[in-house]
Amino acid sequence: MFDNYFGGKRVLVTGVSGVKGTWLALMLLQAGALVTGLDKRRAALRSNFTATGLGGRISFVQGDVRDLALVRRLVGEADCVFHLAAEAIVGEAVRNPLEAYSSNTLGTATMLEALRTVGSPKRTVFVTTDKVYREKPAGELWSESDELGATGPYAVSKACAEWVIRDYNRGYFANSETRIAVARAGNVLIGGDDHSSSSTQGAGRIFVDCYEALTEGRAPEIFRPTFTRPYTYGLDILSGYMSLMSQLDREGIAGEAFNFGPYEQLGVSNALLATKICELWGSGVLWKSGASREEPFEYQALRTDKSRQRLGWRPAFTLYEALRATTTWYKTWAGLGSNVTEGCIYELNCSQITEHRAAAARLGVEWARG
Repeated sequence: MFDNYFGGKRVLVTGVSGVKGTWLALMLLQAGALVTGLDKRRAALRSNFTATGLGGRISFVQGDVRDLALVRRLVGEADCVFHLAAEAIVGEAVRNPLEAYSSNTLGTATMLEALRTVGSPKRTVFVTTDKVYREKPAGELWSESDELGATGPYAVSKACAEWVIRDYNRGYFANSETRIAVARAGNVLIGGDDHSSSSTQGAGRIFVDCYEALTEGRAPEIFRPTFTRPYTYGLDILSGYMSLMSQLDREGIAGEAFNFGPYEQLGVSNALLATKICELWGSGVLWKSGASREEPFEYQALRTDKSRQRLGWRPAFTLYEALRATTTWYKTWAGLGSNVTEGCIYELNCSQITEHRAAAARLGVEWARG
């Protein structure tokens, strides 16, 4: 897979103990990479990172991505870098905007400076967000050529990071052997996310709220049922990041931004998402409307033509397939109760990665061939 690009490569993943960082590291290991992970905190026992035993499978470094000396050392030891480290919770960014700007913008600038000064060419994918775009009416899709028009500390800090990336690329990398690119993705559906509203002062992710409520036998509360989002299976998004990395040396790839989103390019409503989760859980509990909360966009939809045409990428799972796999993960997690041990859920994660790769291969998706 990925034309064996990652076989034997030394890959640095920042934000490795986060939701996407953990799954990305597992996918890279299966692809034959030697993974180093950087994160500012060690994951708790009740986390996907620890429950997969990932700390013992990679070289883990605890540190801050804004520490230039540390980042330069790690970049110098790597062949390629996935930069995911960020303040990723919108509500947390609103409560502490300075930390969001520092982590998301200055952290990105620090990584870029490390790439500029390390003295050897590197390959790097910077992960930002689809929230960098300007709001559009229902039925209009965001394209990579659209002007950035973010609002709110989380989105603006990511948009600022993109401007810094553009400037470094123009000023330092455009005529060098270092290759960089930007990945923007829709709302991620994947097991291992524990950012519920109860744990984030009301700023949790809707699908995590649903699984938490269903585990406890409660009806999930949906705050904005009619709002639409480009909900995308996490492994589809991560296969996009890896496809982008593996093709950075091809014409028309480096220096560009790429959207990664679902089959349902116009997005689906929060109500439909919650309905499908409740059906798949199978307990007979249905969701209910809760008090409204502030959300940055009413409608979100991603155009992924560029990724499909230039990278040969496309999602392997529909929304239903994504929710089926994610529900399996959370039901297994709920069944563990307090009996979580290091490595206890590793086989489940690996089987879900294998299942996704097989689906992509059946569809003839380019990265899964061979």
